Amino acid sequence: MTRTPTIEALHASWVAAFNSHDLDAHMSLYAEEATLFGSVDELQIGRAAIREYFGNRAADVRVKDYPLPRIAMLGEDTAVTAGHVDFAEGDRPSPYRMTWVLTRRNGDWRIIQHHGSPRRGV
Repeated sequence: MTRTPTIEALHASWVAAFNSHDLDAHMSLYAEEATLFGSVDELQIGRAAIREYFGNRAADVRVKDYPLPRIAMLGEDTAVTAGHVDFAEGDRPSPYRMTWVLTRRNGDWRIIQHHGSPRRGV
């Protein structure tokens, strides 16, 4: 399991796991009961469904740029992030909005809710 003692470490680990297509590392960043509302209409509930969602993406999809998002602490062990991420599929850009609800468990931050949606007019 990936150690993520800070939100910055979680963010960097997420980008690295996404870009390497390492589904084990990627899924270790999500709470078991996490929910993902991504680029399809259905909610992905639970780590297994989220794994299948990310496992079905094209091999050349990657994070081109994902600056550290705005972080709002809701409590000592709960945070919300919001920001922009630029994905790319080959040379085709795909700008998104991204929000995470995070929880800290056993000293590590995990994603418990993830929402991503395309940005329009960018």
